[in-house]
Amino acid sequence: MFFILLKRKLLGVKNVLSGITFWKAAKNSIFLFAGLLLLLSLYFTFYKLLKYLDGVELIGTMLIWKLTSIVFLMSFSMIVISSIIISMTTLYYSFDLKFLFSTPLNSRTLFMDKAADTVLYSSWTLVLALMPYIAALIYVKKLGPAFFFSYLLLLAPFIMMAAAFGLIFSLLVMYLFPSSRTRDITWLMGSLSIALVYVAFRFSKPEKLIRPDTLEIVAQYINYLQSPTVEYLPSWWLTKAMMAFSGGHYVVFLQYAGWLFLACLALYSFLYFLSGRLYPAGFSGAQNTPKFSGGRTQSFENRLLPAYPGLRGFLLVFLKERRNFSRDVRYWSQIILIIALIFVYLFSIKNLPLDTAEMKSFVSFLNIGIVGFVLSAICLRFIFPSLSLEGNTFWLLKSSPLSMESVFNSKLVFYSAPLTAMGFLLISFSNYLLSADLFISSVSIFTIIVMSFVMSAMGMGFGGAFPDFKVENIHQIESSYGGFVFMASAMGYVALTIGIFAWPVQMHFMSRFNSAYPFEWRWFYFCVAVFLALSFFAALVPWKIGLKNMEKYEI
Repeated sequence: MFFILLKRKLLGVKNVLSGITFWKAAKNSIFLFAGLLLLLSLYFTFYKLLKYLDGVELIGTMLIWKLTSIVFLMSFSMIVISSIIISMTTLYYSFDLKFLFSTPLNSRTLFMDKAADTVLYSSWTLVLALMPYIAALIYVKKLGPAFFFSYLLLLAPFIMMAAAFGLIFSLLVMYLFPSSRTRDITWLMGSLSIALVYVAFRFSKPEKLIRPDTLEIVAQYINYLQSPTVEYLPSWWLTKAMMAFSGGHYVVFLQYAGWLFLACLALYSFLYFLSGRLYPAGFSGAQNTPKFSGGRTQSFENRLLPAYPGLRGFLLVFLKERRNFSRDVRYWSQIILIIALIFVYLFSIKNLPLDTAEMKSFVSFLNIGIVGFVLSAICLRFIFPSLSLEGNTFWLLKSSPLSMESVFNSKLVFYSAPLTAMGFLLISFSNYLLSADLFISSVSIFTIIVMSFVMSAMGMGFGGAFPDFKVENIHQIESSYGGFVFMASAMGYVALTIGIFAWPVQMHFMSRFNSAYPFEWRWFYFCVAVFLALSFFAALVPWKIGLKNMEKYEI
């Protein structure tokens, strides 16, 4: 029975490949090229790091393997958390589950089929991200291709065991609390766990790993390097197996490899047994819908309608967006991750080793680019998909008396206001932590406020130019061709902004270092005018294109 489901997947892949047009092939080639460039940049980064560690006398090899064990441990933890979140969808909310449960297929067979999907979806990005690290490790330590193939051999049970913990958790939780609300709670808890892991890793100051002088005594540092990194987890078994293989201790390698495979077999045997008892009951409970618990309190948008009848369309769409945002737990889980990112970002800013006031102000100027990148990523996550997420209900908006311009305006106001506030707070706190001077602080705050609104308009425009109302997962929208074009355009806009203000900032620092060098305010105002003109067209052009495309869109 399992092979029937596997054949179904293979036929699906075949149909997708046979339906690729020239345009789709060109788009996929662009994505593939961008992905290869990213992996190549990761490889050179890891190579420089490992080369530096390997050059440390006496303890270079220990440093490398300690770092490797930490990398494997973090990867294992991230796959566990990712599998918890993904398994909730694959096991209980996939679009084909109702059809599959109506067939004579055994529930255990269905579970193992969806478990395979969970393993793939929760690990493929981390597996790809680990490849440059392993390649750099092989090159630095001159380990050869046999090491790489042995790593691939042990990688399969490693990721399967990590995903198994998430599958067991989902089975037990949905069996004990069979409700669609359970998925929402799990998503929130999973996002919170990822945020805590990320924050804890950064706050632990991993830079101490390459600075033994920060520890009290060298012996303590050596003991730290030699100690196991959570020895009872598969991540340490994988590390020990790779260490043994690199040192030619093949008996030890086979011992740890055997532990990995046997533990993986035991875990999935337990899962197979458990799924027959828990999976059908959990799936049945997951289809239940909680009772409506709302009241009759009138929203503030409805209270404004009598006073502003001309804004009726705008206010109603704004009300819809606000309620969708508050009810969809996916938004709140992403907000948790964004908050964690902000804390780590501010912590990193605070700990920058900057000595002079001029250097701090200069970093504050460059910080405009970093904050701009953060804002563009948030736009990609929340604003760009906002039209596509209307999904099958878009026909209601299209057939209603509301103009598409009202829909665009409502969404823009709803999303741009919090984005602008977040950009303002982020750049203001950064300037405060860096003790930036008044000129740099004023320029950066003004620039970020304008950029926040412009990128919100760009997100709406590109979202309307590249809509997709048939996607099941929001990440498919973000990683689409339209998402790539939006991010490329947004980053180009950020880069041009930095370039425009580089001249006034240079004049500012020159006038501070040399009183005979005057600051030309007329050229500063000229640069501000150029920036405002660039921002106007960067917002207007995609906005008009997206609006026109949505007005002509046929349901």
